[in-house]
Amino acid sequence: MSHSFRVFPKHNVLYEQDSEYSIQLNRWFLKPIGAWPDDANQPVSLAKKLLSRCIQFICHSLIAFTVVPCALYIMFEPDVHLKLKAFGPMIHWLMGGMNYCSLLLRSYEIRKCVDHMRADWRLVKGTHDREVMLRNAKFGRFVSTFCVIFMQGGVCSYSIITSFTPAIVRIDNITIAMHQLPCPFYTELVDARYSPTNEIVLGLQLLSTFIVNTVTVGACSLAAVFAMHACGQLNILMLRLDELVDVSSAKDEYESTRRKLAAIVEHHLRALR
Repeated sequence: MSHSFRVFPKHNVLYEQDSEYSIQLNRWFLKPIGAWPDDANQPVSLAKKLLSRCIQFICHSLIAFTVVPCALYIMFEPDVHLKLKAFGPMIHWLMGGMNYCSLLLRSYEIRKCVDHMRADWRLVKGTHDREVMLRNAKFGRFVSTFCVIFMQGGVCSYSIITSFTPAIVRIDNITIAMHQLPCPFYTELVDARYSPTNEIVLGLQLLSTFIVNTVTVGACSLAAVFAMHACGQLNILMLRLDELVDVSSAKDEYESTRRKLAAIVEHHLRALR
């Protein structure tokens, strides 16, 4: 069954709604940690810039507050078993800090990708093409939701359960009960075994846990949404190629076929950028 090549001169009038649907979760994940890039087409007030910088400084400080004492603990702890046990949590926080720096350094490239997605949504022509794009955007949102449930649900629940499990320690012939910390803390820097220091350090580490998990979730969700958007564009390109074959087999005019082929090549190049 052959069908004619569809030509829709009008742009997608719902492109703002559709683009917001595709990137909404990414903004929710990255904006609270100051990693969502500013819109280049809209002026940003000085207050918003200062707020974003303050959030970034707080996030960096909380990550460093967890990583540095743990690194010192590993360096000076004589027990090899305890060293190895502390190595895993420290790597988790360290990688989270590196990913956070990477997101901030690549904010311009992320903004360009988001703007490119908005332009693609605006150029969508026809209901069928829009449905293809929405189907891929929905899957991207599903992957993002799975990431946040897996990371925040798994790591945060582990940290909370660990912190509410009391640890019995003996200091100078005195036995005390303390909250276990998700990440070991070097006691020569600050003795986190006594209250209220123990509770304060625990609270700061839990905040740090939320931050590094959100960074990982944000990075994975960006990759998922961008990849699924590219898949949607390539699916539309395949539809155009199928239609071109059907039209060519019907002995369409040479110039018309050539024009449509040029549009397909341009669409392909845009999808690969």
